[in-house]
Amino acid sequence: MFDKIKLRFLTEAGTLNTLGKIALVLLYFVIALIIVKIISFIIGRLAKKKYSKLRTIDAQRLKTVLSVLKSFATIIIMFTWFLSALRIFGVNTSAIITTAGIGGIAISFGAKSLVEDIISGIFLMLEDSFVLGDDITVAGKTGTVEKIGLRTTTIRDYTGELHVIPNGEIRVVTNRNKNVQRALITVPIAYDADAQMAIDILPKALKKVDEDHAVIEGVNVWGITDFNSNGIIISCAAKTIPGEQWRVERLMRQVALEELSRNNVRVLDKTIAINNK
Repeated sequence: MFDKIKLRFLTEAGTLNTLGKIALVLLYFVIALIIVKIISFIIGRLAKKKYSKLRTIDAQRLKTVLSVLKSFATIIIMFTWFLSALRIFGVNTSAIITTAGIGGIAISFGAKSLVEDIISGIFLMLEDSFVLGDDITVAGKTGTVEKIGLRTTTIRDYTGELHVIPNGEIRVVTNRNKNVQRALITVPIAYDADAQMAIDILPKALKKVDEDHAVIEGVNVWGITDFNSNGIIISCAAKTIPGEQWRVERLMRQVALEELSRNNVRVLDKTIAINNK
């Protein structure tokens, strides 16, 4: 039985005949398909738990990234199989590899930044550094994320200007919509004002802010934190849910200004003025 199989697939010299080469190529093809399936299965399992935790638009973005990764892995595996098949039939693949190498060098010069942007975009999506609607600072620009693509990220700043940033330029991300945020205000009072009275008044006055739904941890009056040419600086802070810190800051300023004015504690109006940020 074994001898008959050998005669069918091998020459008298013990090398593979045409039928044997075809059979080996098909065997390699099946193995390549199995590897592709295994990679797809692993990626799918790793992402399955994360899908349920993401918003619809984020889950769709993750799905897109995984699709790109699967396609990339499939191309690499199938190209390797193709080269192996050529070698089995005695084709010199060195010329093909050399040509591909020259092409790769040309691409590296002509499209280096493009490839870098796409790779960076994939990692940004996988790492979940920010999502649509987040307030971030990247590449020296601050604003709200409006679009995240494989090549670029688009943010709109507070003046309404739109910034399209290549993903390859994003090195450090400051995200003000992640985890607990801090609302921080500085209350400047004149040197001739009663600083201790102000420190005693502010905790009671700012308890109104504690009732706000966005405040996670009540306002804490730190006391005198600085001096400047005009007066004394008293700092107050509260922990808030992401994205609400600026509104809480405006509320804290308003309450502090009203209560201190009511108790005749002179506030430096130009500095304490409610910020419309």
